[in-house]
Amino acid sequence: MKPVGPRWPLLLFHVDTGGCGGCGMELQALRYAPYDMEGAGFGFVTSPRNADVLLITGALTRAMAPVLEAAWQAMPTPKGLIAVGSCALDGGMFPENYTVLGGLERRVSIDLKIPGCPPAPQDVLNGLCSLFGKQAVPPKEAETSAV
Repeated sequence: MKPVGPRWPLLLFHVDTGGCGGCGMELQALRYAPYDMEGAGFGFVTSPRNADVLLITGALTRAMAPVLEAAWQAMPTPKGLIAVGSCALDGGMFPENYTVLGGLERRVSIDLKIPGCPPAPQDVLNGLCSLFGKQAVPPKEAETSAV
């Protein structure tokens, strides 16, 4: 049964606002086996104008703050905000300084927080599915063959 959301699938626009890139790599893993992000009702889009949700990874840098704001303003309403990873939430290993503003927790209202450094793809998928009150199906164990 498909989850009931604002539209099917729920479309995500990803912005990496600064950091090591680990969370972004884990998000990329969701597109391929053994995970079934699309089957669970989620897809990535290349424009915020087509997105239902803004998905943020990385600590917020001063350089990316205007980019993030522009993406948010370009999105149609209703819209949501998801923070993935420790850096997006509280700055993680990147303390506030002249170029890093830190995490989003103290700055804006976040609709879904997915902690971790980085969170595993299954944790991200579970978090996304929680928006619909569902649990993601765990990936099947890779079959091993005798050589």
